[in-house]
Amino acid sequence: MKTSSERMENCQVALNVELESSEKDKYIDLAFQHLAKEVTIPGFRKGKAPRTLIEKRLGKEAVIQEALEHLIPEVYEEALKSEAIMAIAEPQIELVKIDPVTFKAIVPVKPNVTLGNYKDVRLAMEKKDINDKEIDQVIEQLREQFGTLMPVERSVQYGDVVIIDIEGKRGDEAILNRKDAFYDVQRESKFPVPGFSEKLINLNKGAEENFTLTFPQDFEISELSGKEYSFIIKIKDIKEKNLPELNDEFAKTAGSENLNDLKEKIRTNLQSRVDEQARKEFENKLVGKLIEQSTLEFPPILVEKEVDHIINEESRNFQDGIKGLENYLKNAKKTMEEHRGDLRPGAENRVKAYLIISKIAEAENVIVNEDELNHAVENMVKGDEKRADNVKALFDLPQPRESLRETMVINKTMDLLTKKAVEST
Repeated sequence: MKTSSERMENCQVALNVELESSEKDKYIDLAFQHLAKEVTIPGFRKGKAPRTLIEKRLGKEAVIQEALEHLIPEVYEEALKSEAIMAIAEPQIELVKIDPVTFKAIVPVKPNVTLGNYKDVRLAMEKKDINDKEIDQVIEQLREQFGTLMPVERSVQYGDVVIIDIEGKRGDEAILNRKDAFYDVQRESKFPVPGFSEKLINLNKGAEENFTLTFPQDFEISELSGKEYSFIIKIKDIKEKNLPELNDEFAKTAGSENLNDLKEKIRTNLQSRVDEQARKEFENKLVGKLIEQSTLEFPPILVEKEVDHIINEESRNFQDGIKGLENYLKNAKKTMEEHRGDLRPGAENRVKAYLIISKIAEAENVIVNEDELNHAVENMVKGDEKRADNVKALFDLPQPRESLRETMVINKTMDLLTKKAVEST
């Protein structure tokens, strides 16, 4: 076997491999042995047919293809060792010639990361206190949740719940078709399209209406911006919300001792969310600063893998998984490849952030020991004894355990960086 390699940009190596005829013959023999077990030839038991008949039945190209499927991966691994290349992900392999077997592999290797003066970065973390108006809004939501619906003999008003048949179309394409749907008539509601609630006001039970609505040009979902939809609706029933009186009895229904206790619980929960959001925004700014002052070089496949990860995350929002996401994109007149293109900038920033934080973890000697790992797993299953054994067994496996360790190292490093960046501001 002849091998050679040359360094390419973006942390990739071009690996060239050429085999001797004798090396190819070994894999041709293995291919015949495998195919003999798969193909049926009259007059012979499986695995016993002569090579000439197998080749005649399947063709020489099929035999060679079978040989290459086993040959190239094995030879590729040998060539990596020969050239002392440490691959970090799957290569792109191009078959150059069959006789002699010659192929070229573009091999992704370890990224290069040069850190800036990360210890000198200083940022202010914004602090926001929860006000009484925000607490009152949550209380009103709770009153809505515990309210009752009573039929009324009048026209639709804001705050009502209507039972409605609704059909929505864009051209010949149906986008919404529901019978006896409960619809909350709220002022300035954006569902299913801005202006829909307003079309229902003053309609009476039994009313049927046709109308068209257009999404604003600046609508937050760009795929819908400026598009017009037609709707056919029928009001089946109108119900008025009867909300509970705001007193200690209502607070007990909502799980608190009294009204003051309920308000304090709401304040604490809201403050926790606001503080968490402020921390996330701070961390995003901090990572942005670290990216600006660092120099990175890494193979493009890392970005593609991160795009794959994001798409898998998105697919969990659909009952049909990836198929559901594909249908959603189809309705939005977008291909999966176009969607991947939209995701790449964010995926690239994720890769950069991970590489930089990992490098800082290495520089700061941030580690997660076995006790910390075990404690994290215990916290995962706390209060859920039914799945405790399965979760613990999962994180006893090497790969999930190391993945958890990596995540904890990243989080620990971010805590360290956050403390350094805030403490002197």
